[in-house]
Amino acid sequence: MMPNAIRRWGDQPWQPRHFEVRPLDRAPAEVIVVGGGLTGAAAALFTARAGMRTILLEAGRFGDAASGRTGAIVLEGTAWGIREGASQCVPDLQRLVAAEAIDCDLEINGCWEIEHREGTGARRLPWRDGELPIRIARTVAGGVVDPVALLAGLANRAVAAGAMLHENARVTKIIAGETPAVEAAGFTFAARSLVIATNAWTGALLPAIRPTRAALTYALATAPLDESTLAAIALNPGLPFYTVDLPYLWGRLTVDRRLIMGAGLVWGSADELEALDVSEGESRAVLERLEARVRKLNPALGAIQITHRWAGPIAIPDGQAPQIGRLPGSSNIFIASGYAGHGVALSVTAGTLVARAIIEDASLPRWANPSA
Repeated sequence: MMPNAIRRWGDQPWQPRHFEVRPLDRAPAEVIVVGGGLTGAAAALFTARAGMRTILLEAGRFGDAASGRTGAIVLEGTAWGIREGASQCVPDLQRLVAAEAIDCDLEINGCWEIEHREGTGARRLPWRDGELPIRIARTVAGGVVDPVALLAGLANRAVAAGAMLHENARVTKIIAGETPAVEAAGFTFAARSLVIATNAWTGALLPAIRPTRAALTYALATAPLDESTLAAIALNPGLPFYTVDLPYLWGRLTVDRRLIMGAGLVWGSADELEALDVSEGESRAVLERLEARVRKLNPALGAIQITHRWAGPIAIPDGQAPQIGRLPGSSNIFIASGYAGHGVALSVTAGTLVARAIIEDASLPRWANPSA
């Protein structure tokens, strides 16, 4: 994988947060967590709270990868439905945020599943996507959150429990064995257990697992919208939404009434995606098409100001299920990744499940086995 570099994936609208990081050293550890997103932060919180010496290694800056570049629509279960062990992700997240007193604008009021179709019955929104109107097919469990605030809350509470957070510590090698280890930034770290929570980059570190396709997904945010505009587009207050048909589109409002909408994927290897610049080439074209599409949804959106354009990584494993389990042949190396757009609540659940497996040898979902 390419060395640490400043990513050129654009600016997301979430406010920066403070993370209690410390300089990298060879401090001993019982648990090493690779990946500083929501999965890794949750795993580090619970292993540290169980009294285990835990190190969390983030390749770049906290909040600058999938967990901080999401549109942060909170959804239940997996992208392929509710599964055993992943059926209470949303209420579990609510309880965790309340118990830890994390101020992250979490609102669980539901989510619209919308579809392109003519006809009657379902409520029609005042939008036209191309030639087709859009209707609300149903409302499902879900909501919204400030993802960087959530991540900072989990990570900093892990520090309070004794975990050590390190930025710019890209892991370049995983060493399996009775005492597994990783190589990062010129150091070798050994521990009793490893947690690999690197989302779309997991296959680059562990090619033996079930194959995962990696992509950047794209989004934009408007300036805060006034009451008349929100009323015109029927999002006053409205709910977050995503299409259940094609062409795909998702969106939500923020606390300060910015409209976020997203669509589009650019596929590639970890190195290829790291090197992309959203102001150039295919990425720029994706964002231009998205902006034109949003402006045409309703006349009230025709002249809105776009303040943020960005991309973030997404991982879709073969077999249509996340990978949450032990590395084949290595009982002390755990993998949690590949949420395919359902990662906000599910990633926290996955980190919690892996932590329980380390702490008390709890079972992990069979349907999420990482075996190739």
